Amino acid sequence: MPRKKNISVYSDLKTGFFSKLFLSIGFSLVILFIVIKTFFLDLIGEDVLNIMIAFSIIFLGLGFIIYFFYFQFKRLADIAREIEEGDEQIK
Repeated sequence: MPRKKNISVYSDLKTGFFSKLFLSIGFSLVILFIVIKTFFLDLIGEDVLNIMIAFSIIFLGLGFIIYFFYFQFKRLADIAREIEEGDEQIK
């Protein structure tokens, strides 16, 4: 008799948390970049702005990739739940 496995969206390596974290860091860096570019361009060099926009692109990319994994884990959990409900109805 096979054991039942509990599949949860909330224990999926915390991808939901990390996607929100990376997306918020990326968006805050973009907002900070826009503010610095418009108001404080003379005080901070162009190299710092380029580094800031590069990190914001990296964080936004990671956030969207991890959100995609979170969405896939959520869909897999729904499919597993449907299969378990189908097995229980057969018995």
